[in-house]
Amino acid sequence: MSALRSRDPNTGGLPTRMIVKASRFAARQFRRKTLNLRNVPPMVTFTFDDVPVSACETGASILERYGARGTFYVAGGGCGTSDHLGPPRASIDHLRTICRNGHEIGCHTYSHPAVRYLNSEELGVELDQNKSILQKIDKDIAIRNFAYPYGDMSIRTKRNLEERFDSCRSCHAGINSSIADLGALKAWPLEDASLDRAGVVELITRTARSGGWLIFYSHDVVERPSRYGVSPDLLEAALKSARESACVIDTIAGCLRRAGSLTAREAGSLRETPR
Repeated sequence: MSALRSRDPNTGGLPTRMIVKASRFAARQFRRKTLNLRNVPPMVTFTFDDVPVSACETGASILERYGARGTFYVAGGGCGTSDHLGPPRASIDHLRTICRNGHEIGCHTYSHPAVRYLNSEELGVELDQNKSILQKIDKDIAIRNFAYPYGDMSIRTKRNLEERFDSCRSCHAGINSSIADLGALKAWPLEDASLDRAGVVELITRTARSGGWLIFYSHDVVERPSRYGVSPDLLEAALKSARESACVIDTIAGCLRRAGSLTAREAGSLRETPR
């Protein structure tokens, strides 16, 4: 990742991985900002991290064929870059196109650091730099939702981010139900390497039965995806299953509106998803 920080806390030695897991666990137990989902219809959201070009072109196109829109979490420092460590990342022009088509742009920091290692000032700089880049898409763009790079968090950074964003999405596998933690929304990796069609159908069926909120996350969308990517066939199968299960398919911001977590003024400042 030439323009992004490559320190992934999930790839260190055993002591490092244990510390990271303990930090994430403690942060998930500390719930200060919550969302009542008990009177909300079952919902499914499709999100894409780092936003490779294929997510903007193929991924967004597949969602649109189903009348759906997704949330794209952008680390601005990588916009328009390409290197041997991953698929080419979307440019500002790519992002501007999907934004105009009703997809949501979210924050994934500027240089993709594990935020647990940052102090408040460093984190603020990351967020401000990313906002500056994303305003090139649209100077009035509302960046309201965040995703933790690598799923890494601590109690301190979680509290800091909760104050700045409507929601923060984690990489902790699960379906949000009853009372959801807006500071660490559960999400499920939609990756060919770890999930097949039967698994997708099972997750969506559980979501429909429980009245929960299932958030998928992925990266590239190509026929032979990376370890963290999804094939067009599997993405389309997930969309079809969600439609057949009568789940609402919407962006993170859209689902928050449906659950009534935003005031009328806040909801009005967000762009409505075209149908």
